[in-house]
Amino acid sequence: MGFKKILSNFRSWIFAGFTFLGCIIIYAGIGGRGRYNATGESNFYFVAVGIVLLLPFLMYMLKTKILLNKAEDKERKRIANLIRTGDKIMVNLDHLEIQSNSYQQEVEVGSGYNTRNEYIDFTHNLILIAIPYNNDSIKYKLNIDMDTTKLKMHFAIKKETELYIDPKNPNNTYLNLRFLES
Repeated sequence: MGFKKILSNFRSWIFAGFTFLGCIIIYAGIGGRGRYNATGESNFYFVAVGIVLLLPFLMYMLKTKILLNKAEDKERKRIANLIRTGDKIMVNLDHLEIQSNSYQQEVEVGSGYNTRNEYIDFTHNLILIAIPYNNDSIKYKLNIDMDTTKLKMHFAIKKETELYIDPKNPNNTYLNLRFLES
């Protein structure tokens, strides 16, 4: 394990420790029960220290939320631009190759004496499409986690969908599968 990995793990543990310590201090400051603290007495200095210890966690959460929103906006703009300016090719959904992998996984549910094992069904479908485009073939792969029968029924009802291709960059594609969300 490299030094950077060890340092990163150490920073993560310190970050988690400060967050946990901040929560405990806030709880004690607002009147949490304890040996030397009667219920209902508040110590605003403790609350302030706890909030200061929680600030890095709150800033991290805010930064992560902002980055996720930016990435989603960028993807929406890419798709909208591709729909507006890209080449539209109709794809017949009856001729798709669907490779399916279904399995059950045993998961432990509950805690203590209420522990039990349950089986959860998982289905992963890999859709492979080879579309001829400008004397070349564009290979498109898509993973969909949905029951295979339900997926085939959606495809049978819809029959065709659109594939948008950027004429300048054939690797920039978008397959319209919004009908699967309903």
